[in-house]
Amino acid sequence: MQHRILIRDLPAKLGETVIVAGWLHRLRDLSKFGFAILRDRTGLVQVVLSTEQLESLKGFQVETVLKVTGEVVKKQSKDPNANEVEIQAMSVEILSPVKDVVPVEINKEEVDVQLDTLLDNRVVTLRHPKQRAIFRVQAALVHGFRSFMESQGFTEIFFPVLAGAASEGGAEFFRVDYYGREATLTQSAQLYKQITMGVYEGVYGVSYSFRAEKFATSRHLTEFNQLEFEVGFVDDMEDVMAYGESATRAMLAEVAMSCVPELELLGVTLPPLGDRFPRVKLKEALEIYKAGTGIDETQEPDLSPAAEKWLSTQWAPKEHGTGFVFVTHYPESKRPFYVALDPEDPTSTLSFDLIGFGSEIVSGGMRINRYDEQIARIKAKGLKPEEFEDYLMMHKYGIPPEGGWGMGLQRLTQNVLGLANIKEATIFPRDVQRLRP
Repeated sequence: MQHRILIRDLPAKLGETVIVAGWLHRLRDLSKFGFAILRDRTGLVQVVLSTEQLESLKGFQVETVLKVTGEVVKKQSKDPNANEVEIQAMSVEILSPVKDVVPVEINKEEVDVQLDTLLDNRVVTLRHPKQRAIFRVQAALVHGFRSFMESQGFTEIFFPVLAGAASEGGAEFFRVDYYGREATLTQSAQLYKQITMGVYEGVYGVSYSFRAEKFATSRHLTEFNQLEFEVGFVDDMEDVMAYGESATRAMLAEVAMSCVPELELLGVTLPPLGDRFPRVKLKEALEIYKAGTGIDETQEPDLSPAAEKWLSTQWAPKEHGTGFVFVTHYPESKRPFYVALDPEDPTSTLSFDLIGFGSEIVSGGMRINRYDEQIARIKAKGLKPEEFEDYLMMHKYGIPPEGGWGMGLQRLTQNVLGLANIKEATIFPRDVQRLRP
C-alpha cells in the first residue's frame, strides 16, 4: 500500500510516482491544461493538471481537500540552478469539497485584513503559511525550554487552574462559582511550584494564567501561558539568572535549528547572544539610559517601554555584543509578597527581569523561605495570611533557599518575531472583548 508523501520530502522522490494530499491553495486555468497549488503542513507544491482533471475541479473553491497521485518531475524554470519539483497528476480525488467562498483570502503573500477579522476567521486564517509559521516557532520555543530543563534533571509539573484565593493578591482575578463556594482562576503557578521545592528541588512547567485586567492594548491578554521554573538550594540570585540565561539560549538555538524556513518566511533575524548577558541594577540601568539618551527617568520605580527597548537593542549590543540584559533589584513596592528583600537595602528586592527583543521577557528572583518572614511580608502587602494556609505550610515544615522565574510564552513569541500585537502570537486569544472562536 502506497503512503502519502509530505511536500517537503518531494525533492528526494524525483522520477517516482507518489501520493500527496492537502488543501487547494490556488487554481490556474490555462484552457488546455492548468495548475493546482496544493498545500500541506510542510509547504506548497505545484500540480500540473490535464484538461479533464482541471474540469473536475471547476465549481470547487480554494481550501477543498484533495488527494493527488502523480509523478514527481523537475519544475521548469528560467534559473538553471533551481532545484524545485512539481507533480504531473495522474489522478485527483476530492476528499472534502468546499463550495462556499472562503471569507478571507489566504492564498496571497499576506493576509491583508484587520486584526479582528483575522481573529474572527481563525479557522481559515491560521492556514496561511505565515500564520502557521508563527506557531511553529512558538512550539519550538516550548520544545527548547522543555529539552533544556530535562537536561538539567528537573521535573515537569502540571499546575492547577482553579484556586481558593488570588495567588498574588489584588483584584485582577476571575471569580468562579465552585459548588457554592468562591474560587478563582489562577493568576500564577508561583505558589504551587514553590510548594514542590520540598519534593523535587527543581521543577518546570507550562502553566495557564488568567488576569481580569480591563485593558484592550497590544500587550494584554486575559488568558496566557507561562514557562515556569523554580529551583532549591541556590546560593544567590546569580544562580537563578544563570538558569534563565541558559534556558533562553537553548530555546533560541532550537528555533534557529528547526525553524529555518519559518524565520525566512517571516523575515526574522534572531538577535546576537554574545558571551554573557550583562547584569545591571535598576538604578544603574536608569542612569545608563539617561547618559545614553538624555531622558531622565532615574526617579521611576521601573523601566519604561522606551528604556527597555533602548537597553536591549542599543546599549547591550554595542557594549556587550548581545541583545539581552538582566536588570536587577526592583523596589519592594513593585514585586509580590513572596520575593525576598535585599538584606543590604530592605526597600529593594532580590529580583530581576531579563530584557530582550526590546522588552521584558522573563521575571524572577529569590523567594522567602522562612515562615515568620513570609507572614510579615503577606501582612505588609495588605493580604490575609489565613488565605494562604496551604502555601505557608511549606514554610512551617522546611523549604530550602530557592528562587525561580516565569517567562510569558505569547509575549516571548511576539518579541522574537517582531509582531505588532500579542494577539498575533496567541493561537486563540482571549482579552477583555474576545471570547471566540
